[in-house]
Amino acid sequence: MEDLKQEFEGEPAKPPPNHEVRPPQRPDKLPLIERAEPPPIDQRERPSSPVASNRDNPESADEAVSGPNPRSAQFWAFPALPILHPMWQRLLYPNTWALGAHQVPQQAYQDALVQRMARSRDDIDPSRFQRRRERDEEPRARREMEQLRLQLREANNRADQAERAAEELAHHLTSRSQEMTVGSDGSADTVTSLKVENEGLKAELDEARSHIFSLQPYRNDLTPKEAGQDFDDLVNGITDWITNLMDPILDDDDRMDDVLAAAKKRSADLQKLKRYLHSQGDLSHGCMFPETDIDVLIAVVMRFLQDHIFQKILFGAVPDTVEAISFVEGSMQTNVEPRRDLFALRTWRAEALNAVICSPDYQRARHGRVRELTAEVATLFKVFKKEKDWSKLCHACQEAIIKPAVKLHEKLMTSTHHFYLDLNPYVIWNARQELEMSPDFLHDLPKLKCENILQNRKPFNVAKLDPRPTREQLCEGLTNVATVVPALYMRQVGKGDVIKEPTVVRMQQVLVAWGPQEKKEKFLANGERTLIHHLCFSHRERHDRGQEGGSTTVWAQWRNMQW
Repeated sequence: MEDLKQEFEGEPAKPPPNHEVRPPQRPDKLPLIERAEPPPIDQRERPSSPVASNRDNPESADEAVSGPNPRSAQFWAFPALPILHPMWQRLLYPNTWALGAHQVPQQAYQDALVQRMARSRDDIDPSRFQRRRERDEEPRARREMEQLRLQLREANNRADQAERAAEELAHHLTSRSQEMTVGSDGSADTVTSLKVENEGLKAELDEARSHIFSLQPYRNDLTPKEAGQDFDDLVNGITDWITNLMDPILDDDDRMDDVLAAAKKRSADLQKLKRYLHSQGDLSHGCMFPETDIDVLIAVVMRFLQDHIFQKILFGAVPDTVEAISFVEGSMQTNVEPRRDLFALRTWRAEALNAVICSPDYQRARHGRVRELTAEVATLFKVFKKEKDWSKLCHACQEAIIKPAVKLHEKLMTSTHHFYLDLNPYVIWNARQELEMSPDFLHDLPKLKCENILQNRKPFNVAKLDPRPTREQLCEGLTNVATVVPALYMRQVGKGDVIKEPTVVRMQQVLVAWGPQEKKEKFLANGERTLIHHLCFSHRERHDRGQEGGSTTVWAQWRNMQW
C-alpha cells in the first residue's frame, strides 16, 4: 500500500529487485522491422534526388534507402550477443525476429544497389525515349484496332445481307422458272382459251365505250366570263405592243421626221396601210383628230384579225377539211332521219373541229398560215421600222398579235355555244365618196363603250347625263370619231332547236367627241395633225376633202354629214 501511495503521490513505484540478467541495449539505428521480401524492381519508386548525385556518393544512397551502410564500422559496432534464459538456461536471442536483424540492412543495401544499376542503365540506354514513344503510341494503336474491328464487323454484316438477298432472288427466279416450265408444258390449251376470252372482253369494252360516248358526247362549255377575259387579254396585249412601238416616235420630233422621210423613199412600204385606211371611212375620219395615232393603228390590227381569223373557220388553214365538215353538217341537218336538232349539230361540229385541230396535218398547215398572216400584218408597220429590223418586226407581230388571236379563235371554234366578233363603224363612204353617218349610231349608243377625247378619254354614258339630252342635241353635240375595238357576242345553243338572242360579252369601243362647239374647235386648234394623217393623205387629197381649212372646216364637214 505504501508503494501504491508513493505512485499516486507523483513518484514512480520502484519495481522489486530481480536477479535476472538484462540483455544489452540494442543500437538505436538498427531497424526493428520484420524481414520482408523486397518489391520488384519495376514497382519501386525512384528517388527524387538526381541520379548523378547518388552515383557520386554511394554512402548517401545507402543511407537514404536503409540507414547506415553495412560495410561501415558503425554498423558492426554493436553485435548481437547471446544470452541465457533464466528458466531453461538455454542460449537464445532476445526475440526470434532478432535472429536475422543483421541481415536486413544488407538486403536493403543490395536492393538499393540494384536500383542504382537499373537507373544507370536507363540513363545510358539510347532507346529509352523510343520506349516512351512506344508506350504513348500503344493507346492510339488500340483505338485504331477497335475502329478497324468495328468496320470489319459492319462490312461482314453488309456482306451477309447481300448474300441473303442474292439467295432469295435466286430462289425466286428458280421458282418462277419452274412455274413457267410447268405452265408451258401442260397449259397450252389454257393459254388459247385465255386469248379468246381476252379478245371478247376487248370487244365488249369498245362497245361500252361507244355507248358511254353516245350518252356523254364531247362538250366544251366555254362561259361568257372566260371568253370575255381571253378577249380582254388579246386587246390589252395588242394595245401595249402598239403603244411601245409608237410612243418613242410620237414623242420625238426628229424620229417623226425620219419616218416621214423614209415614207417618201419607201412608198411601197406604205401602200398597204394607206389603202386600208382609205377603205375605212371612220378611220379616215378619225385621222383628222389630234392624239389618235395609236387608236387608229389598234383599230387597223383588230379589223385585220376579224377579217382574216375570226370570220373564218380555222382561219383558212385547212379549207378542204372545213368544207367537208360543213357538208356533213348540212346533210345531218336536212337528210338524216330522225332529224338532228341544232344542239346535236353544234356538239358534233365542235367535236369534229377539235379532232381536226389535234391532227398533225392541221398543225403543219397552221404553222404555214401563221407565217403568212404575220408577214401581212407586219407590212402595215414596216414604214415605222428600218429595213434591217424586218425579221425582228415579224417575230414581234407573230408573238404579240397573230398567235394569241389564233389561240382564242380555236378556243371559240370548239365551243358548243356560238361566239363571234361584230363591228359597225357607223361612218362609211357613200357613192359620191362622201362620209355618211349611220342612223343606228344614236340608237345603239347604250350598247357602245364610248370614250370622250375632249375630256382625256373619260367614259361617256348617255344614261348618266343629267339632264338627259334629246336626239337633236345629240346630233349636234356628239361626234363619232372612230371605232377602235369590235364587240364580242355569244349566241347560246340550248336543247332542241332553241337559240337564244345574242348577248353582248364585250361592248364595241368607240371614240367620241361630246361638248360645245367652242370646245371642239379649241381642241383641234391646240392639237397637231396626226402622223397617220401626214403619211396616208397627201396635200392634194386633204385639199379636195376640205381638210386644210382648219378646225372650222372639219366640224362643218361633220355637221353636213348625212344621217
